[in-house]
Amino acid sequence: MKKILIVSNDEVFVKNKFISSNFNDTINIINAIGKKYKILLFSRYSKKKNHFLSKIKNEIIKIDYKSIFFSTNIKKTKIFIISVTWRNFIKFFFLNFFKGNISGYLYLRSDGSKEYQSKVGFIGVIIYNLMFYYLKKNLKIISVSKKIYPARKQLIVKPSELDEDWFLNYKKININKPKLLYLGRIKIEKGIYSLLNLFDKSHIDYQLSIVGGDKNIKVNSKICYYKQISKKKELIKIFDKHNILILPSFTEGAPKVILESLARLRPVIIFREIQHVKLNYKGVFICNRNTKDLEKKINYILKNFSKIQKNMKTNILPTKSFFQKKLIDILDCQSN
Repeated sequence: MKKILIVSNDEVFVKNKFISSNFNDTINIINAIGKKYKILLFSRYSKKKNHFLSKIKNEIIKIDYKSIFFSTNIKKTKIFIISVTWRNFIKFFFLNFFKGNISGYLYLRSDGSKEYQSKVGFIGVIIYNLMFYYLKKNLKIISVSKKIYPARKQLIVKPSELDEDWFLNYKKININKPKLLYLGRIKIEKGIYSLLNLFDKSHIDYQLSIVGGDKNIKVNSKICYYKQISKKKELIKIFDKHNILILPSFTEGAPKVILESLARLRPVIIFREIQHVKLNYKGVFICNRNTKDLEKKINYILKNFSKIQKNMKTNILPTKSFFQKKLIDILDCQSN
């Protein structure tokens, strides 16, 4: 069986064939590759299970900096790096320096340049671009969007967690009042603080649920907060309890939360900075980042809810199995 060395910045729990992480995207990728390849994992490791848990077909071999010196076959092993981060860059630089001529893939799931800029300003863009240039010289790019990186069509994938359960037992929702849902990390670049500022200036009667990480956020009578939800049934329930998903991010690649909302026939509001993620999907509305336009979009959706839902039923959404098959096809094709 062929091996692949997966490099991740995420903190993961690994025991025999089980892997756990706070990011289901990471689990999805590793699960897909693990169906066909034996996995060597070079990551940060946790001593306890995290939110998302999965069983992999074959045992995962943990790799660290020390084991690299004693491994005789890493040089012959393809590498798969999940995202451009400074930790992943150091790991690859270390591997390339001691093993030489490492080849493989760089998986881009977001625009890291904009994320670095939002954190440390213009210097962040320079740092990111230097890391990306070095990685790009040595690795083939797999991207989730042409907006993130204009890779060849056969190297574009569509991440998804959807399976048949997402398309069953649809629930009706009261549309007399905006019941808004934000599901994502509590980060500046995710736009959640920008969104809260917009609602501070709003006069509409709304309810906003924030489902994020473990970081607390200020709540009031209109805003409630939930910690991260990892179970599929609970995720479906939280979508069904709301009538609009709102995604205020300043940067996104291919957000799976949009697919999940569309699968549950819940319209989505995004802001102009990430209008590229709309694609051809029905039920996704682009909004300017101001209170007036946000209120206008919310009112339009609620007044035309039935018609919008009817159009949404025509969407053809990518599934988890489709994503995993495409990823394996790319690795198989590029390995031959």
